[in-house]
Amino acid sequence: MNNLDLKILAVLFSIILWLIVVNIDDPVKTVQFTGIDVEILNGEELEAQGKVYEILDNTGTVTVTIKGRRSIVEDISKENITAVADMKDLTSMDTLSITVASNKYGNELDDIKCDQDNVRISIEDLKKIQKVIDIEVVGEPADGYILGTVTTNLNQIYLEGPESVINQVSYAQAQIDVDGVTANVSSSVSIKLYDSEYKEINDSRISMNIKTVSVNQEILLTKEVPLEFDVSGEPAEGYALTGEIAADVETVRIAGKKSVIEDVNSIVVPSTLLNVSNLDSSLTVQANLQNYLPNNVILADENTDGTIDITVEIQKETFVTISFDKTNIKIVNLPAGYRAEVLTDGNYLTNTETNLKVYGLADVLSEYDEENVEPQLDVSAYMSQNGITELTPGTYSITPDFGLPDGAYIKDNFKIQIKITAI
Repeated sequence: MNNLDLKILAVLFSIILWLIVVNIDDPVKTVQFTGIDVEILNGEELEAQGKVYEILDNTGTVTVTIKGRRSIVEDISKENITAVADMKDLTSMDTLSITVASNKYGNELDDIKCDQDNVRISIEDLKKIQKVIDIEVVGEPADGYILGTVTTNLNQIYLEGPESVINQVSYAQAQIDVDGVTANVSSSVSIKLYDSEYKEINDSRISMNIKTVSVNQEILLTKEVPLEFDVSGEPAEGYALTGEIAADVETVRIAGKKSVIEDVNSIVVPSTLLNVSNLDSSLTVQANLQNYLPNNVILADENTDGTIDITVEIQKETFVTISFDKTNIKIVNLPAGYRAEVLTDGNYLTNTETNLKVYGLADVLSEYDEENVEPQLDVSAYMSQNGITELTPGTYSITPDFGLPDGAYIKDNFKIQIKITAI
């Protein structure tokens, strides 16, 4: 431990002397750069032949080692190192030789090399295809709403890439979410590619002319409305409509914009389809409700095409015989200052009992009491029907009211004569 200060000073002096010698001598040094991408030259010539290439086994990235004087190599960075392979030098083994260089102090380096000699590539035909863009709607609108028409600004996509990759593409699809919505949905949606098993294809070698598509999904309000049936014509003589019309459904669910369907209260099947003229049996027809929907209204049920069967019931008429005599007839609504009596002259009424046949459907006539018939002659109604404002004495022929139910009638134009005199 003697002369410790001098010994420490000697060590420091030695270090300084070594640094001076090293800097003056400028020794050789080796530096390594990793992750250098190989640039492929003249690849466009291959593409011009309808071919496309792919670098295999990660041979497109190399590690480069340089050797030279320390003062030089320490001034070189990764950005100064280049690695290139020329497509013109393609071998029969589908390999390209790699050339490395430095764009800084390139001629002053003792050595520059990389960890591999070649780039391995795969060459195949370039293929171009066109696909229709399928729009997939995800989710369901809110209750009371259904999907309407879906539209896009573009409906096709053009794809380009290696044949083996392009051949895997079965679908081009864009998805739009409508879950819980009550109004039209518009969105710019990414286009995705899928194979035949509906697995998504993500391959950077596929070139797409568009990446997104604008999608507009219409959302329609629904409403339940009844069916109405217009019947035209008259059945054959001796037959009548029962009033019963049977159809597969009584109501239908329709859809449209709120401003449209809020004014639609029924769907009418027109009389042109339900014409019963001269028929002696029930009419059964098939109708497509799509033909009778108002403009901009659709059927909301996806499980039907709107075709239904409609039957208009027709039955043969029957008759009952009613009997009455002069004493049963009542004259009503006779203006004041007049009196009236029933006449038995002519072909209208006899002094004895009068019999008449009342025709109609059996169900209708079953409600009528033909045993207690009391015909009424309404003078006021007769005057109104014939435009008479002031009654004058004379003889009048009036159709009696027998109180017949709807659908029942007397075939003959039966009238009763009365004589009206002033009091």
